[in-house]
Amino acid sequence: MSLRYIFVDLDSFFASCEQQRDPALRGKPVGVVPMLANTTCCIAASYEAKAFGVKTGTTVAEARWLCPKIEFVEAGHAHYVDYHHKILEAVETCIPVTDVRSIDELFCELPPNWRTEADARVVAQKVRQAIAAAVGHCVTCSIGVGPNILLSKIGSGMNKPCGLTILHQANLPGPLAALQLRDFYGIGKQMAKRLARHKVYTVTDLYACSRTKLHSIWGSVEGDRLFAELRGEIIDAAETTRRQVSHSHVLAPKMRNHENAFSVIHRLTQKAAMRLRKLEHYAGSLQISVKLGFDFKFRRQARFYPTQESRIFLKHLRELWAEIPEDTEVPSKVSIVLGDLVSEQNYTPPLFEDMNNPRNVKLDAAMDALNKKHGSKTLYYAGAHHGRKEAPMRIAFQHIPDLETEDD
Repeated sequence: MSLRYIFVDLDSFFASCEQQRDPALRGKPVGVVPMLANTTCCIAASYEAKAFGVKTGTTVAEARWLCPKIEFVEAGHAHYVDYHHKILEAVETCIPVTDVRSIDELFCELPPNWRTEADARVVAQKVRQAIAAAVGHCVTCSIGVGPNILLSKIGSGMNKPCGLTILHQANLPGPLAALQLRDFYGIGKQMAKRLARHKVYTVTDLYACSRTKLHSIWGSVEGDRLFAELRGEIIDAAETTRRQVSHSHVLAPKMRNHENAFSVIHRLTQKAAMRLRKLEHYAGSLQISVKLGFDFKFRRQARFYPTQESRIFLKHLRELWAEIPEDTEVPSKVSIVLGDLVSEQNYTPPLFEDMNNPRNVKLDAAMDALNKKHGSKTLYYAGAHHGRKEAPMRIAFQHIPDLETEDD
């Protein structure tokens, strides 16, 4: 079976971007944090910091203890998105990008006449050179090449940073034997426990399982899919459907009171509504989640006829917020989810004019146009006024922010 996919995984992307932006950080341990505060944690660490044991999720205090010379930098998400798009353009000059998995991962399908190991090495080298030319030498990548997407992705993580791993179907599972089960995409903490109950502890054990056994362990065709992909087979990905649009924000200490917290979640709701319209979907539910103090989480949901109207979302937000008990601790985190999505192609207009009223639809469209042109805080509903400077752009797994609908 020939090599078919090349998977590009950017090395410590956020930290590398910061080192590229600021020469004074190069060669130094760097921790990227959501805010410059002792109460937060690292969302990324440079390889110099990782050498001391600092990793994603390490608190600022612990990072300082592990690495006294570490320098903390507040995340510049807009810059990371800009770098991301420049990297995509650079890779496209070498080979067409098949799909983008996240802000720091993408893969390409090798053309039929480029599927030997020698060809793959040439392409990998060209990709590295193109990325360096586009964004700078600090932003490096590790590359995996294999007969399918799963194996090429696994390979990209085997020799970081700046690694190149080529996995041939005929040699499996040999090169993978030293990995942990958790290194495989789709095997999380709970699945690892389930595998252990079936006496599957190592990658070698996993390969020894029959298709029937993996189907039984997973309890679905995902077990069959994994069995085939581990052996280099290409399985068509299941079609995915967008299910929700969400935003969340950990409140700064000065915002930890009910009035300011409401203004922040008000802003998050308006951001989510604007994204929803850009995605050409309608939402049939709104859920709020509020962390009160450090222990109690308040969650409520409202359902309604699918809509894109900000005013309807904000009406239900006010009603749900009013249900928070008066004797609770102050909010420390707020989240909003617009769910039960329906695409515009599958949407049926309502019978009653109070839903999706043409005048309100035009108002939202006009506000969106102004905010896209001048920045997302240009025009907003007044309830978000005190929170307009809060909840800046954040990059979540598999979500690359749209600079038209989000900004810092």
